[in-house]
Amino acid sequence: MKIITDTGSLISVKEAQELDIELIPLQVEVKGINYKDYLEISCEEFVNITKTERARTSLPSLGQVMEIYDQYKSGIHICVAKGLSSTYDVAASALRELSSDLILYNSKALVGTQRYLVMLAKRLSHTHSPQEIIQRMDKCLTECQSFLIPVDFNFLKRSGRISPMAASFAGMMGIKPILTFTPGMEKLDKFGAGRTWSQAFDQIIKKMTQNAVGLKHKIYIVHAMNLEIAKNLEERLRKTFGNLDIEYLNFSPVLMALGGPGCVAVQYILKDDEA
Repeated sequence: MKIITDTGSLISVKEAQELDIELIPLQVEVKGINYKDYLEISCEEFVNITKTERARTSLPSLGQVMEIYDQYKSGIHICVAKGLSSTYDVAASALRELSSDLILYNSKALVGTQRYLVMLAKRLSHTHSPQEIIQRMDKCLTECQSFLIPVDFNFLKRSGRISPMAASFAGMMGIKPILTFTPGMEKLDKFGAGRTWSQAFDQIIKKMTQNAVGLKHKIYIVHAMNLEIAKNLEERLRKTFGNLDIEYLNFSPVLMALGGPGCVAVQYILKDDEA
């Protein structure tokens, strides 16, 4: 059984090769040129380009996805959340064109939490049926939430991946807006705001406490070239919750096109029972 995913999971080309995962690169367009995530542009190059040029995400081509699907008789494609990307819709169109036993799974997640599902599916792929894997992934998503603190809100506003309520944040000056995403949502939405990073972290940690986040969860801290703030967040989380299972990730260029350079996210997802 083949596991397929996209770079929304922040699985690198090297990791995909080592794990035998089929990786579909998301794309970012700058000045009419499409760049494939990880393969054709680095985060540093993206930051330099977007100092003077506007970037927007673009989709894998239908032909590219069909070509990948045509290679495998069975498997699960764990796709970045429908609504945050139209990649799911492209993949669904590809499946309709082919006679295939591949299963397209809307991860209802992105970056770290999507990555967790992909790694879980890969681990189970040799011993469990697709239906069993999907049940396990669905259970993990029952306790899952993401919080994003963008530095340059204009990136998200241009992307169209925020609700009208969240977009109204863009005119507010001198604050750290906090956006949230949970399974079932199709856009990032307003959660709160703080005048400092510390105040923003306070609100996120309060919500995580209310949701009983703890050792049964996997935590991801994802940042766009802002390691100092990410480490500060980790310190705050450990002070509140103790020895959490925390993993750092870097936003890919395409994902950075959504939140902007400097953005920081924290996510949690329920661990698989047998993890």
